[in-house]
Amino acid sequence: MALGTLIIRVRPGETRIARTDADGVLKDFAIYRGQTTGLVGDVFLGRVKKVVPTLEAAFVDLGAERDGFLALAETRPQQHTGGETLRDRISDYVHEGQAVMVQITAAARDDKGPKLTRRISIPGALMVLTPGDPGIRVSKRIDDNAERGRLRALLSGHLSGKDGCVIRSAARGVRDKAVQAEIALLHARWEELEENAGNATAPALLSGDVPPAVQFLMENGHGGLARIVADDPETAAHVEAELDKLGALPKDGVERHPGGTDVFETLGVADAVESLLSPVVMLPGGGSLIIEETAALTAIDVNAGGASKGGRGSDLALATNLEAMAEAARQMRLRNLAGLIVIDYLSMSGKDGPGRVVTALKEAVGTDPAGPQVLGTTKGGLLEITRPRRRPPLSSQLLASCPVCGSTRAEAPLSVGYRALDRVLAEVWAQPSLIPALRASSYVVLALKDQGAGALAEVADKLGQPLELIADDTMVHGQFQIEPSERPEGRP
Repeated sequence: MALGTLIIRVRPGETRIARTDADGVLKDFAIYRGQTTGLVGDVFLGRVKKVVPTLEAAFVDLGAERDGFLALAETRPQQHTGGETLRDRISDYVHEGQAVMVQITAAARDDKGPKLTRRISIPGALMVLTPGDPGIRVSKRIDDNAERGRLRALLSGHLSGKDGCVIRSAARGVRDKAVQAEIALLHARWEELEENAGNATAPALLSGDVPPAVQFLMENGHGGLARIVADDPETAAHVEAELDKLGALPKDGVERHPGGTDVFETLGVADAVESLLSPVVMLPGGGSLIIEETAALTAIDVNAGGASKGGRGSDLALATNLEAMAEAARQMRLRNLAGLIVIDYLSMSGKDGPGRVVTALKEAVGTDPAGPQVLGTTKGGLLEITRPRRRPPLSSQLLASCPVCGSTRAEAPLSVGYRALDRVLAEVWAQPSLIPALRASSYVVLALKDQGAGALAEVADKLGQPLELIADDTMVHGQFQIEPSERPEGRP
């Protein structure tokens, strides 16, 4: 198995996590800002606020800004897989004012609240525990019958009659001890949730505020890691403790990256991360992808451009398309593209070309933990994919409508502010006697004081006094300036 590296970069208000393969190629990336609650997988004790028979759904108060949406299909104890049509109603399962344990299956976005289910699942890197939903299901990606039988036999003695689990493809070939350690940990988490629910008053979060790095490992798995590097001691300790429980800690533990330098730059992923907002992605053979996100879907256009590898004509088109499928799958994962995705690939002569392209894409998305589904090619020649939304798209976290003109997408004021805070700390590290002030546009200053208040507090704690913010609308959006503070020392 090729082994990779997990790189954790922690800054006030923001944690960035990158995962590379053995060749240093970026494979996974995520940004976590502020509170990590409200993510897919969070478990709440909610209060049913309203039951709507015409929708066969209920709205559940989670104690957040928007209520969660609970559909009839998600209230049933077990998933209905077809056959006889059910005649149940939402009112058969929930009523207004009832306290219900629910889990987020799709995060809130735009003007929509999160989607919920009452079928709680406890995810691990190797398997998913399904309390109240018995049976052992093995990923179809594990196609070796002997291995499927080994895993089933290994887990059958660790599940009660009322609980089940889904064995992920990452469990293929894993030692018995690691599998047993993870199922024990998942059982402990479920028991903790039940205990929390018994002591809570709805609405309440039951699953706790999971540290971002641990959340990342739960989402993407911990297998195949030879090295973990973190630049924050507290985060390093959290990750070390979590992986130690699972017997999955690399032999050197979690390396602590020294302060004063950017761990992403030191380990060579800074440029790759920076490129994730570019609409153009170059392919090895000279072609390119053009990625455009809209409210309805994401379009990926395959462009032959200067492609020269693979021959000429249809051979060149096929070679470019095959490269494009591998890179499109990688970009979907890195940018967290979700919903409907369409790929306009190059036209090819011959009957087997489109089939080979579809097969290549299916293989490329096969290891994506989000579980994308390749739907096939439309009559118009577009390749369709759906990918579940687990976290907000990277673009929505970092970009926003330009605060000046309002008509284009630009770096969000909060993103500029966090970048500026990072630079403030770097300047103070290089010049410890500096008492800094941050000059930026009023949009950036307002974003820091509002959404970034927690990050400002962290910076103040590191500086030993509040950071002076100077609103200056002569500054071009996206730019900022760090200068010596003229404020008397110690005054806010």
